[in-house]
Amino acid sequence: MKHLNRISILYLILPFLLFLFGWVRLSIAIPLALVIFLALYKLLLTNHPLPTVHWSLSTVYWSLPTVHWLLLTAFWILLSGVGGYAFQNWDHNWRNVVLRDLINFDWPVYYAQPESGPVKMLVYYVGFWLPSAWIGKLLGWQAANFFLFLWAWLGVILVTLHLGNFLKTSLIKATLLLILFSGLDVLGALFFAQDYPTLLPPITHLEIWSGSLQYSSFTTQLFWVFNQAVPAWLCIVLIMEANGLSLEKQEQAPALQILLWSLCFFFAPLAAVGLLPFVLIELFKQTDFKSPFKNLRPVVLLAAGIIFLLSAFFFTANTAAQQRGFQSLALIDFLAFFLLEGGLLWLVLAPVKWRDPRWMVTGALLALIPFIQLGSDRDFVMRASIAPLFYLMLLTGEVVFQERSLRPSLITYYLLLAFLILGSLAPLYEINRSLYRTYEYYFILDDSQKIQTISEPVTRLAQPGVPEYEHPNTLTADGIPTLKFMNDQLSQNFISNVRQTFFYRYLAKR
Repeated sequence: MKHLNRISILYLILPFLLFLFGWVRLSIAIPLALVIFLALYKLLLTNHPLPTVHWSLSTVYWSLPTVHWLLLTAFWILLSGVGGYAFQNWDHNWRNVVLRDLINFDWPVYYAQPESGPVKMLVYYVGFWLPSAWIGKLLGWQAANFFLFLWAWLGVILVTLHLGNFLKTSLIKATLLLILFSGLDVLGALFFAQDYPTLLPPITHLEIWSGSLQYSSFTTQLFWVFNQAVPAWLCIVLIMEANGLSLEKQEQAPALQILLWSLCFFFAPLAAVGLLPFVLIELFKQTDFKSPFKNLRPVVLLAAGIIFLLSAFFFTANTAAQQRGFQSLALIDFLAFFLLEGGLLWLVLAPVKWRDPRWMVTGALLALIPFIQLGSDRDFVMRASIAPLFYLMLLTGEVVFQERSLRPSLITYYLLLAFLILGSLAPLYEINRSLYRTYEYYFILDDSQKIQTISEPVTRLAQPGVPEYEHPNTLTADGIPTLKFMNDQLSQNFISNVRQTFFYRYLAKR
């Protein structure tokens, strides 16, 4: 599997190249693309070593467990609603309309471009959809959704391959850890939730037991915001592997980590904010302060700067998230949220991991993030926590999957297992909801009961209610045919007047 790292980096780079040539003037895009291609050549086609992957072809491709692993990942993606073959949660209303507009409009997507007045553009984290949207422009909506399913599946395959390699465990175990890892939402729903969620029926959305605060499990991330989750996971695990380069290869790590972080920012900027402290501590550890610039790779760093700056100029063209600052929380609310959403697990790891900087940063971020307010909703808490939760999962996996002789005390080991089992209920509820609604659609409802997709323009979308009862009698969340006519508050996360922005004035295609 010597090409696994190359495939992973290309998987992340391709959408940015589509964005570069689709959104940026050719006179600017071409020289920037040449820099990125040169960086790729240095990373992928020369002797600059990437992290070693320990899988053999016979282990990965030809064993029966590998078939089970592929089926497991495919089933997980299927139940997430990606592609529209199973029940889609409410957030897919926005995921679907972004893909649809990327197919139906020229790039960049302008909804209004008058000579004077507001220039309305789609400004969002569109990167993950771009390969599928390009297919959709050629072959239509159904082909785009099928390719989106395959693209997400490939992303999860890459993530779990790297995860199994990093944890030195089987692909099945690594995938199950990713699918089932979560905080103790079941206890939050049981002891702290008011009216919703409840433990019965076992299809409720347990994640929202704390109201405006939520640390989403990886299954919830996939089922609700796959466009941010999958590429963020891949960037994180690649950065983790880069940290483990052997001494003779360590000089490659800093530039590679910065490039991967910039790609994470392109796909999921809030997740990149949560990832940044981990990257900084690794860069600090790897820097020789007697010769701090010795290991820098100028062309790779230049490519990372291009990706970051273009992404930043584009995202800041949307002014929706202007509300910034700190929010106050009652002590009892904070302690309940922190302890149940990862804090207890973090504390149990302390006897084994307390010297590990990753453990320290993970705990600090999980404690700090709930107090940060960005925008009017809870997106920052949910998305900035992706990285510390992923690191918490990795730290837990390192302990649980290590050789029996190296395991910590039995108390620590069985406490970790108990927390993992209790935590698995939240993702299992998400999976069960998808199974229930999908089965109902295909096998209970007759054709006369099934609601057709809305095709008339709408200007607003009702706020989500109870997820298990959203858009009854239909499988897909297609409440918005296009963002062009939308004027409610949530749509401002996607549409912005960009006339006076740096990106529109100097970089964007007209």
